[in-house]
Amino acid sequence: MRIIDIREKTVSLSDPMSNAVISFLEMTASAVAIDIDAGEKGTVTGYGFSSVGRYGQSGLINERFAPRLKAVGDMTGADGGLDPVHGWAAMMANEKPGGDGDRAGAVGVLDMALWDAASKIEGIPLWQLLSERYNGDNAHERVPVYASGGHYYPDRDLTALVEEIRGILDQGFETVKIKCGQYGLEDDCARIEAILPLLGNDGSRLAVDVNCMCSTSGETQAMADAYAPYDLAWIEEPGHPHDFELLTALTGYYDGAIATGENLFSMSETYNLMRYGGLRADRDLIQIDPALSYGVVEYANIVRLAEAGDWPRSQMVPHAGHLLAFHTVAGLQLGAHEMAARPDFILSGLQGGVEISGGKATLPDVPGIGFETHGPLWAVLADL
Repeated sequence: MRIIDIREKTVSLSDPMSNAVISFLEMTASAVAIDIDAGEKGTVTGYGFSSVGRYGQSGLINERFAPRLKAVGDMTGADGGLDPVHGWAAMMANEKPGGDGDRAGAVGVLDMALWDAASKIEGIPLWQLLSERYNGDNAHERVPVYASGGHYYPDRDLTALVEEIRGILDQGFETVKIKCGQYGLEDDCARIEAILPLLGNDGSRLAVDVNCMCSTSGETQAMADAYAPYDLAWIEEPGHPHDFELLTALTGYYDGAIATGENLFSMSETYNLMRYGGLRADRDLIQIDPALSYGVVEYANIVRLAEAGDWPRSQMVPHAGHLLAFHTVAGLQLGAHEMAARPDFILSGLQGGVEISGGKATLPDVPGIGFETHGPLWAVLADL
């Protein structure tokens, strides 16, 4: 098996939503397609689409990583199928350790396309291939999911926020996450209190994401004091992703769960987070994003690292809600899948035929990742 061609284009995610730090109006992503000569099975195309929250990596892909992949000769693995690990190693040749940044996302989206192609060649969905290769043929029977919504929008008040969350709950979700942190703690509490009645006043069904807004221990403690009465599911990204001292101070002060890691992009950064961030394996969540962290190959090693440090897989909850993460959660039996639930957002929803009820989703059965069954994403990828 060999790579015939690699194509990439930058896609605008222009959207009116924002969080406490960034607007999505100028956000972009990379879409890629990789054609594989699969012998008797003909040409098989694998697709990848970047995770949300960063930007497209066209330059890195086209100038550095795609040429290395194209230069690989035989991509056949020991089992006779396509070997994404071989492709990953080729992409990372001549790369110094550290300095992950956007490089990790560029490799990740190409790695995603290789895994899409590999599972198509096998004729099975990606979650099943990941289960076979990395989890002893074990997988979730139904995948725990939670909805990510409640962003900030121009000219939207609490009534609009309530209606958005009501619509999300009507889709079959049990737990939701909303954005906080942009306008101060008083506004945060008003947002929380507007949503809680929809959840039966059960704070364990509501998480809040402050997108790294706190920079001092005084700010994190004030936030913890304000949120503590609500008994929230978790507080997400309280401070700068590399400020482990600040994070340790917060986990020593606040008994509730903390979720973080979406802005860390490698196994080494995950190790530092678990070793120096003061996180507690019995309640806190690790949110490393597979698509932004060099893809499946690196993420499988991150899961092994976590387990070696006595972190249960239930506490691994990948960021972003893209289709790759759904397969990863399903096939590796991780804690939950984050899912964008607003119907008009390009990354919203799951593969065609997947149903959600009681906070869990059924498994897709189409070969590969299933981009072809996701209308908005396929409308972009089909052009490749």
